[in-house]
Amino acid sequence: MSTPDANVNAANAAEAGASHPNGELAPNYFMHTFANGLRMVGQRMPSLASVTFGVQVPAGIREEPADRLGLTYLLSDMMFQGTEHRNVRQLTEEFEDIGARKGGENAMEYGRYTAQIVGNRFDRALDLFADVMLHPTIPDDEFNQMRSVQLQDIRRRDDEPMRRIFDLVRERFYAGTTLGRRSMGKRETVEQLTPDDLRTFYRARYKPQGTLISIAGAFEWDHAVERVGELFGAWIGEAPAAPAQRPQPQTGMNVEIIEGNQEHIGMAFPFPTYGDPDYYAASVALEIFGGGMTSRLFREVREKRGLVYSVAALFAPNGEFGAGYLYAGASPDKARETVQVMLDELKLLQEQGVSEDELQRAKTQIKSELVMRGESSAARMGALARSWWFERRLITIQELKAAIDGVTAEQILGLLRRFPPTTPLVIGAIGPRTEKELVGDALAKLG
Repeated sequence: MSTPDANVNAANAAEAGASHPNGELAPNYFMHTFANGLRMVGQRMPSLASVTFGVQVPAGIREEPADRLGLTYLLSDMMFQGTEHRNVRQLTEEFEDIGARKGGENAMEYGRYTAQIVGNRFDRALDLFADVMLHPTIPDDEFNQMRSVQLQDIRRRDDEPMRRIFDLVRERFYAGTTLGRRSMGKRETVEQLTPDDLRTFYRARYKPQGTLISIAGAFEWDHAVERVGELFGAWIGEAPAAPAQRPQPQTGMNVEIIEGNQEHIGMAFPFPTYGDPDYYAASVALEIFGGGMTSRLFREVREKRGLVYSVAALFAPNGEFGAGYLYAGASPDKARETVQVMLDELKLLQEQGVSEDELQRAKTQIKSELVMRGESSAARMGALARSWWFERRLITIQELKAAIDGVTAEQILGLLRRFPPTTPLVIGAIGPRTEKELVGDALAKLG
């Protein structure tokens, strides 16, 4: 086990991507690597009363066995259903005694378990999490109940086209890879899951080498390093490396025809991933295109033409392949025109880029959101975890603001040359209209 180091040494600082002239991390930012490979990053926020920490493991949806899809979703709940030292009732009561907001989530490239507590209860929360992470039992008597809850969630998802539309788009966009999987899995695979499936997956992938603990808020770094070392230092092992995924999206369409008075439309196109030189330009471009009520899509599709009741754009990067997504919800009689206007606006963006007025407005909006998120220990914990997980560096709020400020209209135009949003373009639709009724020969013209 490594010893605590308040002043991160030069090697660790360089590994963390610190950009300061003296080669050290920014004040109140920290990172540490333990002898077993476990890594910890942190941001001390002395003005706050709370602290949030997360344990992020290399056990994502993409690692699920193909015939056991939905396993990580169920495991994220089952981890809190009892340990070798506490049954589920004892565990729940102890978390409630310290007022902890706890939870687990399954993402494509990792699983994450988090807790938010008042700062002076950090030690007790960390003790509980060590028990959860290192000694889960995945008890048989809780398994069926939690699996039933997941099956109900799947049914609700399948009954809500607005939730399902991006599953449809991603499955086509990421065809031939594991990146298009649904987070909850499918009913037929979840029904086949057993407690032993979860235990086998846990034993194979929940290892310190590759795991990250991220902490933000009211805590003392030296003490946190010492406690994590005491609790997790004997943990050993390394999870197998995830196979590389190489998506090759092709222009095309997935349509699910259902009766109803709504047509849900989704689009996806390749865009930068984390760490790409144009990552921040991509964030700004999509904010301009569909990020709010002043965005191009909102003005053109909703305000001017009254075609939709909802429209938006979002940026979905990951570690290997990024995507830009668009969504529109329209009545069936306006769906074809909605698709055509969205395609026209994408072409216009690709050809002309953005104006200086749009650029400044988007920068202001994004920076305002950064400031507001920067006041939350939970948001900062997540941001630290993402920046280290995907970029192997810690990025301060000041650096984020500077990166956003540095985006130019010329850079965005260059980005749109690298990643033309109409080639390739995947479209998904759920509603009463057929592919021909929605797009005619528009996709063929896109090439």
